[in-house]
Amino acid sequence: MLSADFWESFVVFGREGLEAILLLAAIVASLVTRKQEKHLPVVYGGAALAVIASLLTAVALEWFWVASEFSEPFLEGITMLLAGIVLLYVTNWMLGKADSIRWANYIKGKVGNALSRRNRYALGLASFLAVYREGFETVLFFKALFVGSTDPAGVGIGIVAGILLLGILWILILQLEKRLPLGLVFASTSLILFLMSVKMFGGGIHELQETGIITETALSGIPSVEDLGLFPTLETIGAQALAILAGIGLFFIHARKKPVQPSAA
Repeated sequence: MLSADFWESFVVFGREGLEAILLLAAIVASLVTRKQEKHLPVVYGGAALAVIASLLTAVALEWFWVASEFSEPFLEGITMLLAGIVLLYVTNWMLGKADSIRWANYIKGKVGNALSRRNRYALGLASFLAVYREGFETVLFFKALFVGSTDPAGVGIGIVAGILLLGILWILILQLEKRLPLGLVFASTSLILFLMSVKMFGGGIHELQETGIITETALSGIPSVEDLGLFPTLETIGAQALAILAGIGLFFIHARKKPVQPSAA
């Protein structure tokens, strides 16, 4: 039976990779529509450099982790809290693009600005930043997953499964992008990220409690469920409650936005 760590790893890698390939596929589709295929090598080159930069970031983070004089629970707590904050930020970004017209306008703006400046390397930079942002987030999320994991092998298998899934999705998205229900994709993945951020906040505060930096105020009648980041203390549950309120606020803000009209190509 596949562990919860596997599914978290698979979902995180798949979601981060999905956002990157959606951005790349949209840039590619926009260039093809404009009959500017000559710029595609620059776009793919930017994406390849971003993958290399992401791997170097992972190495640098691991080096810092080993070389740091801070205690491991402190580093684990800070990493998990940072991951929780970034997950909330990404949730907000995804909700902002859940409207397929907003998404189309966003991509048209990126590509149009680059072409209007007659600077093809701006397209390479756009693809680099699109992929590296996801790569940086993935490195941070997986460090948080590994430090809080009870099944590291499951996390690794989830990464491999995620890579295979992304390969299939890249082929499908290039063919079916215009028919994809992007609103549903973005909204559902936003919900998953939001729930994971709640777990990260609980786990991060718990790790810092183990260092003594944050006090522990025990609460009775609440079970301890590490896989959910749930611990029976006022501080951990308080942090999770704040994250939940922030998430609910984000959903309401984006739900109240008026639909936008398509922009000119």
